[in-house]
Amino acid sequence: MTDVHSLLATNEKLSQEVLRPGADKVDQSRRFPRENMTALGKAGVLGLLVPAQYGGAGGGLAEMSRALEIQAQACASTAMVTLMHFCATAVISAKAGDALKQSLLPAIARGEHLSTLAFSEAGSGGHFYAPVSEIRLDGAKEKLSALKSFVTSAGESDSYVVSARRPGAKAPTESSLYVVPKGASGLAIQGRFEGLGLAGNASAPMTLTDVALDEDARLGPEGTGFQSMLAVVLPYFQIGVASVSIGIATAAFQAITARVAARTYEHAGGAPLASIPRVQFLVAEMALELNAARAYLAETIRKALAADPAAMIDVLGVKVKAADACLNVVSRAMNLGGGWAFGRRGGLERHFRDAQAAAVMAPSSDVLKDFIGKACLGLPLF
Repeated sequence: MTDVHSLLATNEKLSQEVLRPGADKVDQSRRFPRENMTALGKAGVLGLLVPAQYGGAGGGLAEMSRALEIQAQACASTAMVTLMHFCATAVISAKAGDALKQSLLPAIARGEHLSTLAFSEAGSGGHFYAPVSEIRLDGAKEKLSALKSFVTSAGESDSYVVSARRPGAKAPTESSLYVVPKGASGLAIQGRFEGLGLAGNASAPMTLTDVALDEDARLGPEGTGFQSMLAVVLPYFQIGVASVSIGIATAAFQAITARVAARTYEHAGGAPLASIPRVQFLVAEMALELNAARAYLAETIRKALAADPAAMIDVLGVKVKAADACLNVVSRAMNLGGGWAFGRRGGLERHFRDAQAAAVMAPSSDVLKDFIGKACLGLPLF
């Protein structure tokens, strides 16, 4: 077992020494950050959420959030890959049977197994929790054919947590989750999704054609996938994406404040850009928005860990708030940076592109606001 605090310190060290130096290359070449994931795995960081009894650090939402924010400041593509691995790890730890836990969790703790989620489908769009593909029975065997739209680490992960409607389901909420190993017969990656930002996260569509599902690989009882997605995956995913957004915004804020403090104008007698009141005003707005989003994230984690009945609204809202704050902070930084920011120097242009993803990532900000409005009005969410 690794001490959580030591592991977070190691994560910060690797983020500075390994992730940050190669972030621009990962982005520009649009390649999966394999070196980063290998380093994080060997150091035990990818086992952060694995229970101690399986050799992991036994961390939770707060530790995950801190690790992802620090990674995202250095390389947001790597942070997103880590987040999806953490989400898969969390639901495997919570819902897998003993045999599957013994098979996967020690390997994850050792950094020898990378996992991810395969939930999104074109038929349900931003409603990731509602698969339209259905498991069918072939004799006594369950088989799945599906097209998954956006799978992070597609072709790079060692396993995929896949959602589908159970046989004979009458609604998308009657679903099951399965762990499908890389290389399973009928599993294929379909090209590559060329996104605006997060260029290195190997996001791609994935097809499953008559993939045989082993009952031992099911996460929880049949038909409980929807409950697992809401109770386990949703909090980790929402809080994780919010942490990544805050990390991106923090990196942009640090870059632009350093820039305006150093940038001087000869025609103004060498006065720095930072001496202009309007610049000071914009920097203050950025700092306030970033601090407010970080405080909301901390409060959401506190409520979630305390099993506060009011936590669900904040779990839904924290991704929206962090995404909005990130977009606003990075956009202001781009304006302050001028031509320097729009060139590929200093990382701001990369941060700007990476910042766009959270608002449209399922569940999108619009879908989440719909849920929040219903919750506030006492209406059923589903």
